[in-house]
Amino acid sequence: MDYLRTEFQELEEGSTISESGSCDGSYHQQRPSFADEHGLMELLEGDKAYDLIYRNSKSALGDQCELLSILRNGFGTVGSRAKLKSFQVFQEAVEMKHGGGGGGSGNKARVKYGWCDVKKTELKSVLEYGFSQPRNDGCYGRGLYLSPDNALLECLKDSVAEESGDGMRFMLLCRVILGKSEIVPRGSIQSCPSSPEFDSGVDDLASPSKYIVWSTHMNTHVLPEFLVCVKTPINFNRSPKRKRSPWMPFPVLIKALSKLLPSSQILIIQKHYKDQQNRRVSRSELIQRVRNITGDKLLVHIIKAFGHKAQH
Repeated sequence: MDYLRTEFQELEEGSTISESGSCDGSYHQQRPSFADEHGLMELLEGDKAYDLIYRNSKSALGDQCELLSILRNGFGTVGSRAKLKSFQVFQEAVEMKHGGGGGGSGNKARVKYGWCDVKKTELKSVLEYGFSQPRNDGCYGRGLYLSPDNALLECLKDSVAEESGDGMRFMLLCRVILGKSEIVPRGSIQSCPSSPEFDSGVDDLASPSKYIVWSTHMNTHVLPEFLVCVKTPINFNRSPKRKRSPWMPFPVLIKALSKLLPSSQILIIQKHYKDQQNRRVSRSELIQRVRNITGDKLLVHIIKAFGHKAQH
């Protein structure tokens, strides 16, 4: 979406957005209250940004959902303009940190676009003040999880926002400063970069399905740029899903095992875990090594007990 980034830079100059955050007359005829309240501007067919987002979104959604409208953040309030400036400052800082010139090109900062969901009731505060808390199920640590710009459907299915009665969903397409990413394994309890070298996390370096922006960075490295309104079938997120195996964070597992196993075995498990964190062994190999030490019966018992406790 490099093309879109160029479009953003042109529009940020203020050619179509007023100081009040209102938009042109054609939009006022369609959604005046919603636009004025949220400082948004509806994009129409024929607009280059609209056409690209619409085409990519429809390709991802297929016939499962209806794409109703695409709106753009007007950055019309003092708070939202401050967030825009802050994002630009941090983008330049990350570029300089990784050897760039700090000119805002986004090359060294690795600025990508990512999706996240938001409730209608919190949309105004997110656009004005930012994200107040991590929005996820905690599988990859504490932070804001975004889906790549080609994974709108997956983002909808993973959504933690409650569905409205009419199936309306509100999806933010955000600019994200990834910088240098580190792999974050499922079950991590990480809440910030593991070292100053890193700026963000991903579930896979080669082909990430999750961008993980830590809670310490989620209001400086993420900038909501567009809002896409989607209508989903009723109970869309309650459709049967493939049952996933129980899991628990490894540090929590080690703590539970320390109450049942000799300290010598715990030290070995901790070493294996450290090796995996340093990428000397794969996660599957780590699991196999732990199974060899604990035995499957004890391991399954602890994980099931953890899952049961988490549900209550």
